[in-house]
Amino acid sequence: MPVAIIAGQPLHYLDQGSGPVVLLGSSYLWDSGMWAPQIEALSQQYRVIVPELWGHGESGPLPTQTRSLDDLARQALMLLDQLDIAQVNLVGLSVGGMWGARLALLAPERVNSLVLMDTYLAPSPRPRASTTSRCSR
Repeated sequence: MPVAIIAGQPLHYLDQGSGPVVLLGSSYLWDSGMWAPQIEALSQQYRVIVPELWGHGESGPLPTQTRSLDDLARQALMLLDQLDIAQVNLVGLSVGGMWGARLALLAPERVNSLVLMDTYLAPSPRPRASTTSRCSR
């Protein structure tokens, strides 16, 4: 797998096929292998880019200055810049959808299409105090 240095850390990524670019954003606890069937099918007509999440596969640890999903989105944009990719069709699963949505908001001109799967887009919920319910007869 090729590697790019992003925010001082090695980011491994898969780059397969040619044509319009599809960027696949993975979920936690999986490496690029989770997308194997999609990569096989899509790479027949598209250039498929799959960055390994920080701390997954052979990628380095999360860069110390990373504080938000916007930071993860900016790091994905840095990878696209290094690969000289102007526009993508972004497919994000779970956390890949979370940073993918942020990428689309930060750089809408770079996202041709956006597919979000099993993800969460609202702000983090505030913790609630536990309550006790009473059963009555």
